[in-house]
Amino acid sequence: MKNFMNKTNHILLIFFAIVLSIFVTSCTTKKSVTKSSLREFTASKLIKEVENNEFVFDNFQAKMNLKIETNNKNFNLKGQLRMQHDSVIWVSVALPLGLEMIRIKIQPDSVYFLNRTDKTYFCEDINMFSDISPMITSIGFLQSMLVGNDLNLRESDNYKVQIDNGQYNLLISHKLKKSIKQKDDDWKVMLKYLWIDPNIFKITKYNIREYNDNKRKIGLQYSDFEKVNGKYVPTKIKINIHGDTYLKVRIDYSNIIVNDNIDFYFNVPNKYDRIYR
Repeated sequence: MKNFMNKTNHILLIFFAIVLSIFVTSCTTKKSVTKSSLREFTASKLIKEVENNEFVFDNFQAKMNLKIETNNKNFNLKGQLRMQHDSVIWVSVALPLGLEMIRIKIQPDSVYFLNRTDKTYFCEDINMFSDISPMITSIGFLQSMLVGNDLNLRESDNYKVQIDNGQYNLLISHKLKKSIKQKDDDWKVMLKYLWIDPNIFKITKYNIREYNDNKRKIGLQYSDFEKVNGKYVPTKIKINIHGDTYLKVRIDYSNIIVNDNIDFYFNVPNKYDRIYR
């Protein structure tokens, strides 16, 4: 009996040793395959792949769940987003029960804001976004943020590619005029860092900041990509903006529809008071 138990224990030890060796080997092989499966790209070719996989739309609409944090305050809200390419961004934000609180309409030169809770509204130049961050300069930039594109990528003049945690990491630095009005010859260097999924060539992470100024930066993260109209679009977005104020936004999209006819209705009731910033 004792010999039988010894033999049994010996067999079990051999069995577990085999299982362990297979597990270790398979893990090692998987890591090796993952690393070796990443094709080598020059920066220009990688940028071209990202361009080819940009999410393109004429009209875009989606429902949103929003989590917003600013000035030590947190809000859980629902909303709708509608966009017309390079023309309009329309947002309606409501309480979880469905009562609309805010309506926003952004056009290439202006921002309209309607606050239903205190019956006020304002109309401002789009440059008001420079108060949040000087890197937010246009409606095109805002639309790109909301669908995971980077339309300025092709204009970069200094970049390199490296591998980081199974993804392509694209570092781009280039000179841009500051959006805050200063002397004509005053230039700021903007640094960009992008992480790109090697399978669908979509941006998964995006950091941009001013050189020598760690206080002004934007961080974006994209995940849970869904194929819409033949292209991938992220359904989860995290936005962190550090500037004169701090703003953190979490967006979950659902019911995404593109290129249908949609309206951008924005009407200010007569009893609403105009406010000025």
